Amino acid sequence: MQIQYYFLAFLAVYSFVTLLLFHYVYQTSQQIVDEEFHLRQGKHFCQGRFHIWDPKITTFPGLYLVSALFLSPFKACSVYALRLTSVVASIVNAYFIFVIRKTVAGKRTDARVLLESVSLATLPPLYFFSHLYYTDVLSVTMVLMMVYFGLKEKHNLAALLAFLAVLMRQTNIVWVVFFLGWQVSDLAMRLCLPNAGHRYKLKDLFDTIRILLTTPRLLYRVLIRSCFFYFGFILNLLAFMVFLYWNGSIVVGDKTAHVAAVHLPQIFYFSLFFATFSSSVIFTMIRRMVRFASKKWYITVIGLALFIWVIQQNTIVHPYLLADNRHYTFYIWNRFFGRWWFARYLPIPFYYGVVVLLGFLLFAQHNGQQPPVGFSILWVVASLGSVALQQLIEVRYFILPFLVLRLIQSNVRPSKKLLAMEVALNIAINGLIFYVFFTKEFYWNDYEEAQRVIW
Repeated sequence: MQIQYYFLAFLAVYSFVTLLLFHYVYQTSQQIVDEEFHLRQGKHFCQGRFHIWDPKITTFPGLYLVSALFLSPFKACSVYALRLTSVVASIVNAYFIFVIRKTVAGKRTDARVLLESVSLATLPPLYFFSHLYYTDVLSVTMVLMMVYFGLKEKHNLAALLAFLAVLMRQTNIVWVVFFLGWQVSDLAMRLCLPNAGHRYKLKDLFDTIRILLTTPRLLYRVLIRSCFFYFGFILNLLAFMVFLYWNGSIVVGDKTAHVAAVHLPQIFYFSLFFATFSSSVIFTMIRRMVRFASKKWYITVIGLALFIWVIQQNTIVHPYLLADNRHYTFYIWNRFFGRWWFARYLPIPFYYGVVVLLGFLLFAQHNGQQPPVGFSILWVVASLGSVALQQLIEVRYFILPFLVLRLIQSNVRPSKKLLAMEVALNIAINGLIFYVFFTKEFYWNDYEEAQRVIW
């Protein structure tokens, strides 16, 4: 119970500091990068002009509908009020991060859960966008709520939240599929292997498939129960398939700027993201990573060769990456990866080490624990669908795969000191990012307002 009080104290401080920063961000600039489109559309909906749609917007209108629902009655359609939507969503996110982590930890809830929650709530890219009018923060809110109420077996409410998650960003359909598949796979294994316990392994999954294929009665029970428990999720998937057929693409509005393509190096960029904001996990597992790489040297050689081939054959450089100097990815690419032909190959050993670490987190037993195999396999599939089909390198695409894995994985438990260090690092990075945002400005020929650097 004491942990909850500590978290409520953190939430109070978090809310106070966030509101102060939010006000300072508003005073500094009232239109940042893509807010040009989002704010304009949000004002249209907030003022009841639902027939107007900006063709440059590529996402569903969930964010603007929320603004219309909560702000219109008060006639509060200013930039300040619209942005405040993200602040409120950010505070809600912090709460659900804690209750999800606490639910997963169960009887093992301790100070680690508190520190993990603080670390994830202050994740720098997510925290920064909490001060702007973007879709990402509210999108995370809906996915977190879907996961939490799904874990609590409130299936109808979880399905409604799944619909709202897709309404915020249509790419969230991969997380709806992920959660549905995870729950159905666990249901199937419980019915087929009632004596196997609750932490199913890969062998249990294969045994379940074999039993279902050879026992029609059990297969029928799994299908009937799945349809009964997860009818709302299934309805969401069917509706989304109808949308894809009708629209011809997952993108609405300007389809030319977001054409899907296989871009496997995004997995490597995600590994950099994961390592940067999971220092506690990295330091906990680094010896095991090195031991695996040296003992399984033949796998390491094959893996490194494969990574070299993927980078050589499948690196995609989106025009926005080269042209938009308002994002950190512009500077990282143009001053390192794109500056010398060999630079993009230099981090390969690091990529490999983090990918090995992800394998441990997902499939290896550690401290007598390992995540459910259904979760692990479907997380891989959902993450690939979420990041590896995007041409543009954009850190916002990495937020949900990162959060879902850190929230649910339970086999690696970093020490409190390492978690405290991770929290301190997040706070330092946030401080640096806001310092650059507030102090560095430059001008574009076609904009009167000063431009600033964001994630």
